This record gives sequence, C-alpha cells and structure tokens, in this order.
Amino acid sequence: MKKLKKTGVSLLVLLVTGCHQVSQSIRDTFNKQPAEAAVARASKRTTGFVTNGAALDSAELLLRKLPPYRLKRLLLYSDIHFYDDGRIIAKLQHPENPEYVDAYTFQNGRWSEPTPVQLSVHENIPSRLIALDSVPLRTAAAVAAHYNQKAALIEGAEPTDHVYLIIHHGITRWYPNRINGLREAWDVYFHLDGNVSAFSRR
Repeated sequence: MKKLKKTGVSLLVLLVTGCHQVSQSIRDTFNKQPAEAAVARASKRTTGFVTNGAALDSAELLLRKLPPYRLKRLLLYSDIHFYDDGRIIAKLQHPENPEYVDAYTFQNGRWSEPTPVQLSVHENIPSRLIALDSVPLRTAAAVAAHYNQKAALIEGAEPTDHVYLIIHHGITRWYPNRINGLREAWDVYFHLDGNVSAFSRR
C-alpha cells in the first residue's frame, strides 16, 4: 500500500510539473518581449516594393523630410537603385556644399544617416545631377511595370525586381534595358517618366 501511495504521489508531481512547463511554454510564445517581436518582424522579407507606387511615395516624403534637405531642392547624383526587398540606395548632392555628395539607404521604412562619397577632383558633378522633382521615386514602379509587361510577352523571360537610373554626361537612362528570353532577346528603353520609348528585337 505504501509503495502504491508513493507511486501515486510521484505520478501526480510529474503531471503537475509537465502541465506547468506546457503552460509556461504557451505563455512565452504569446508574450514575446518587444525586442524579440521586432526581430521576428524584421526577418520577414518585403516583396513587391519596386512596383508599389504608394510605398515609393512614402519613401520620397521621408527623404524630403530629412533635416538637411527640408524645404530644399534635392538633386540625385550619378545613380539610384530600387530593390524589391524594400531598399533604395541613392546619392544626393550635399545641401550646403555643392562639391560634396552623400549616400543614403532606405531600409525597413527609414532612411539611413548620410555617408560621405569620395569624389575625384576631375569629377564633373553637374553633369551627373538630376532634380528629384523631375523624376519622383514612384517612376521606378512605372519602369518595372512596363518592363514586366514586355517580359511577359517573351517566352522564358523573367520579370525584374531591381530597377535603377543612371545619370551620366547629362543623359539619364533607366535599367534594366534588356529582356532575355529562351529564343530571343529584346531591347527596351524608357523615357525619364518611365514610359517605354523603344522596344525592339536584337
């Protein structure tokens, strides 16, 4: 009888301990610390950003609100890249010293602090500038949409998830400008506003 009682008590202790551990595990799952929750959110990859005009408008608004550029004319320098994972990489002429350029990265819904860009004394800065007013960030969505519409017509061609603008010698050009299919390749060129200017088979 004593052995039976001891066995019963032992089973009861194990059962209570097991229930407590399961309950604690459930509480831990639903009561994540803020830092842990933030890490979980950050690990989710953003997609569709490069074709989302509203998201690009929001990024531009935040860029214009950066303290150094508030109420000032923004000039893009050399190139600007847009990625489907929510990133934008841009260079801007310094708001006070026109001989300086700073790089900025938009990621996780915010712009980074400026990073100085090293330039050669021979660099012709004015030839590589374009006003943001003339090429709003949402233009990238138009370029991506037009590119992907053309790619859908070509067997084996892939849509793009990366769009970029190059400014050189006063000429602006959107990329990518080549669509490669299984059996044929096409060139596609864009106006500054993102509309197609030429589409021809190579």
